[in-house]
Formats: sequence, C-alpha cells, structure tokens
Amino acid sequence: MKGFPFSCPIEVRYSDIDAMNHVNNAVYVTYLELARVRLWRERFGFSGSARDIPIILARAAVDYRSPIDLNDTVEIGVGVSHVGRTSFTFGYRIEASGRLAAEAETVQVYFDYAAGKPCPIIADLRAHLAALRLPARPKGE
Repeated sequence: MKGFPFSCPIEVRYSDIDAMNHVNNAVYVTYLELARVRLWRERFGFSGSARDIPIILARAAVDYRSPIDLNDTVEIGVGVSHVGRTSFTFGYRIEASGRLAAEAETVQVYFDYAAGKPCPIIADLRAHLAALRLPARPKGE
C-alpha cells in the first residue's frame, strides 16, 4: 500500500457483519490487531506465544471513513509514526476494495511482563521501528 512500509490483506468473515449489513465498528480494532501480529511475525521474527511479543496496547483510535461489506477486499497499511522512551505509535490505513474505509492509530508500550511494568525500548527494537517509519505528514492533514 502506497506510503506504508508494511501492509497485509484481511479476509472479511460473515461474523464480522452486523445488522446494518457492514463490518461492525468494533471489528476494525480486531483487524488492526491482526495486522500488528502479522507485522511482528514478518518483520520482527515473532513465532512464539503472545507473551513473546513484549508490548501491551495502551490506546486505540479509529476514524471511520466508509463502510466495509462482506464482498470487499480489505488491505491494511501499517507504519510507525512516533517512538518514545517506553512506547511507540502505529498509524494505519484500512482500504476496502481500493477506497479508504478507516484511518487509525494505536499506542503500544514496551513491557516487562516479569516486572509488571513498562521499560525503555531496546536498541534492536528501535532499529526495527525506524525501518517502519511513516513519512511525515504535512500540517493540516
């Protein structure tokens, strides 16, 4: 997907569809999760249990632009928009059959499960995140 360093297809399931005959708004957040897990597998070499991904989700925000229906082909673009000391932000674009369906953002916290608290992002992860950096957006967009 243009402008995003990672993208993946998402299959719309019948169970994703609500009474309005389109993908339920809450399912979009599940689509973001699917894209994040694929990103961790393909770009970070993740192959173990969920606990092997050292992040917790701190925030999710979705701006809905157009509905997705059962017959749409869905693709999600993912990139890094910000990296802090213990957290980083992914930006997303969800397209349905080539049109913008949603834009989203999630904040992940690098987390030490044993200690039960956030910790500074290690250099190796910072390097992976830098490779996924989104281009700067002009002010007002």
